[in-house]
Amino acid sequence: MFQWQAQLKAQAIELGYQLGTSNYWGDLAPKVVMSESNLSSGLFARLNLSNSFAWKNELNFHNVSGTDQNFEFNKARNLNFKSKITEFASVIEFNFVKYGTGVLDKKITSYFYTGLSYFRFNPQTDINGNTVDLATYQTEDVAYSKSSMAVPFGMGVKWMVNKNFALEWQLGFRKTFTDYLDDVSSVYPDIDAKLAKGLVAGTLTDRSIESNNGTPLNKQGYRRGNPDYNDWFMSSTISVCYRINSRVKCARVF
Repeated sequence: MFQWQAQLKAQAIELGYQLGTSNYWGDLAPKVVMSESNLSSGLFARLNLSNSFAWKNELNFHNVSGTDQNFEFNKARNLNFKSKITEFASVIEFNFVKYGTGVLDKKITSYFYTGLSYFRFNPQTDINGNTVDLATYQTEDVAYSKSSMAVPFGMGVKWMVNKNFALEWQLGFRKTFTDYLDDVSSVYPDIDAKLAKGLVAGTLTDRSIESNNGTPLNKQGYRRGNPDYNDWFMSSTISVCYRINSRVKCARVF
């Protein structure tokens, strides 16, 4: 009896690799810009709780970026960033049809998922031919954390090619609990005080200096970002999945 149960549990475990693109929505991208799509990849392990529900844990690596040069009304602000994101997500999936390797199961299904994730990020930019960490310069005089939580949710399609392998497509969104994914959130600090710390510090705070002959366009308290909305990031991936021990003991289970 124990051996039979262990075999059924083994059939429920899947391992996979996913690859695709990631993007960002926030203060430097009031709408998603497809030209700012970057590489996204990850590994995951899934426990199929039934042919309707599954528990999935992911380790993902996303790249996001944004620039004011994509939007005419923001070009004078002239801010930009890029960041690597390392994310661990734990989600519950719901299959819209009974999906699995059993005789009566469907081999293809759409699904919805949601859960919780923890991620680390590090907004950077290029200046004078060098890549610098923006958080180090506290461009808004805020020492923010470079880690945060998010609520991942999305949809996808699974296709069981055979009893061992499946192909999947997934579109996912992350509602984060930080507004500093892009190093932009609220208002400009004292630009003169920043320039007193060095030209790089002042320029990173107000990059209109670069496009306005060395003179900043903004003053302390001027709006730099919108603190009313936190940043988002999203991904679209294709994955290959391997189901461990596909031997079926009972047609009603997987």
